[in-house]
Amino acid sequence: MKTIDSIRKLYNAIGVHPTTDPDNSKSKSTIDRYTKHLSKLIQPGMRVLDLGCNAGRCTFAMEDMGAIPTGIDCAEIPILHAKKVAKKRKSQCQFNIGDLSALPYREDSFDLALFPSNIVEISYETMENLTVQLKQILSNKGLFVVFMHDEFIKRVGETAFLDRYDSLNGSVAGHSTIPDQGMFYYPSYFWTVAFAKYIIEKHLICRRVEQIEDNLFILVFCNKKGS
Repeated sequence: MKTIDSIRKLYNAIGVHPTTDPDNSKSKSTIDRYTKHLSKLIQPGMRVLDLGCNAGRCTFAMEDMGAIPTGIDCAEIPILHAKKVAKKRKSQCQFNIGDLSALPYREDSFDLALFPSNIVEISYETMENLTVQLKQILSNKGLFVVFMHDEFIKRVGETAFLDRYDSLNGSVAGHSTIPDQGMFYYPSYFWTVAFAKYIIEKHLICRRVEQIEDNLFILVFCNKKGS
């Protein structure tokens, strides 16, 4: 899949950035934005899945809350770093390389799945496919927690992106230049909170949508088996 391959190449080229490295203090401010809300949802012993975990900053943070975490990401270099950190910390966190469009987990494997601010990197079709999978791999009453920015708020007053915007599929084509690595294609999509809620709510029950910063929202969905 072109999108996954592009994301994998980009994040392998970036490697482990200080703001995503769980061993770097620069990642703490980002983690703090999430943990004060996650701590109200995570119970000790809860099996949690960190979707698009990168080097595991949220994965380790959820373990600190008493959860039993698994992280999954398509990029090998961040995952290898996460495994090294886990070994050094004597952590029980598990890390897998995989694709969100085909999660390698059995039914009822998790009680909570976290998607921390990377919704912009997946298409509308992939998101709906992901929620169908989550309905199976989450336990009954299991939670799907999404942190996201609203692109409509972000793009107010900006007209240049319209040249890159595909109104038929929501794609906003772009490129990212990595020092000493060159230019990489960065596939992204125009997501609003309302549209994310609409798609996810087709398969999971919406429990809460809240604006927690100027342009950061938390969306909490609940699984109901048999519905």
